[in-house]
Amino acid sequence: MEKSSGYRELLRDNRPFRCLWSGQVVSELGTWFSFIAELGLVARLSESPLATTSLLVSRFLPVLLIAPLAGVVVDRYDRRRVMIVTDLLRALLALGFLTASIGAPLWVIVTLSGLMTVTSTFFDAAKNASVAAMVTPGEMLTANILIFSTRFLQLTLGAALGGLTAAHLGYEAAFVINSLSFVVSALFILKIPVTVTRAAEPLAGEASNFLGDVREGLAYIVTTPFVRAIILVNITWAIGGGMANLLFDRLARYVFAAPGGREGDANLALIFTSSGAGLLLGMLLARRVGGWIDNRCRAGRFIGWTLLLQGLCFAAAGVMPGLVPFAGTILVSRAILAIEFGVQETMMMRVLPDKLRGRVFTTDRALELTTMSISMLVAGSILTRIGAREMVVVSGLLAASPGVIWLLAMWRGRLEVPQEALSRPLPRCE
Repeated sequence: MEKSSGYRELLRDNRPFRCLWSGQVVSELGTWFSFIAELGLVARLSESPLATTSLLVSRFLPVLLIAPLAGVVVDRYDRRRVMIVTDLLRALLALGFLTASIGAPLWVIVTLSGLMTVTSTFFDAAKNASVAAMVTPGEMLTANILIFSTRFLQLTLGAALGGLTAAHLGYEAAFVINSLSFVVSALFILKIPVTVTRAAEPLAGEASNFLGDVREGLAYIVTTPFVRAIILVNITWAIGGGMANLLFDRLARYVFAAPGGREGDANLALIFTSSGAGLLLGMLLARRVGGWIDNRCRAGRFIGWTLLLQGLCFAAAGVMPGLVPFAGTILVSRAILAIEFGVQETMMMRVLPDKLRGRVFTTDRALELTTMSISMLVAGSILTRIGAREMVVVSGLLAASPGVIWLLAMWRGRLEVPQEALSRPLPRCE
């Protein structure tokens, strides 16, 4: 097997990946600037948890409707062009949030957030499908870790800086910064050669049929046990994990803030910063863990136990006495989750054929985000009756449940990790 590449070597020697990664560094920072501002803006327009829920659902639910189309598009057409066009569209939509300063109602903000989700679905599908085509098998884990650790680093920095920007410069500055970040991202992607990101061509004489393409992707998922199991795990995790952003907002503004206080944005920024720091730490550790997971039994047990532990840690955060210990416990939970996710995502990427990557990844993401949307709607309703702390405990226990299911399936011999999902597969369990 090819030796895993290091971060420095990957960025130095692989120019297309370096351009994609550089664009992400900028755009992800702007996205988290905007996210803190959007939550603050909605809280200013309405203090109801259902208002915040509507914004969060608008960022997730549209994926269910648009993901099948996005998956087909990026598996059939020029992925580089898809990323550039969607970056420019997101730049325009980001400026639309400025209409709140001239009296735009809440539904306009929610609609704009939904449209941002639609365009981001196309971008993320094209990006995820392109990464595997840009790197060698030995670079794949490193590339995945670098992509996701950058996202989580930007969450950490963007949440912290977004909170400061909102407090001192106002929400409008965050929206302008976000718009400019997408323009910079498009300029970086423009430098990537077209041949590197072009999707596999349809077979000779085969007409591109939307429904047929969707069915092909779904059929692959249904008939491939490991891929099917990973997607089901992600869906089950989202039942509890989907509540997190809503719970963070309620705790920051109404539990950890003094009545009538103005520190809600700062509290929320600290929680998101801790969450991002944990995800970043976990992703950095995932590359080392990837070298230790070298047989199918060990890899399978790792996925199950980390899913269980991250949920239990999240549940424990609900009984923490103050903001700082709460944020610290969330950091630990997110670190464990990121280690599992980095390894899991790389395993699935190794298994998937290039011509199906876009459809499988978007289906996975669509089902996960749809479940998160439903989870948030339910949580938003329940939060009008019970406290946010109790909901954190419930959320964590639900998020831990797929770990239990996975371990039971392995114990009963109904689930195993395929050899091709591992970088250095050993023939037996140890």
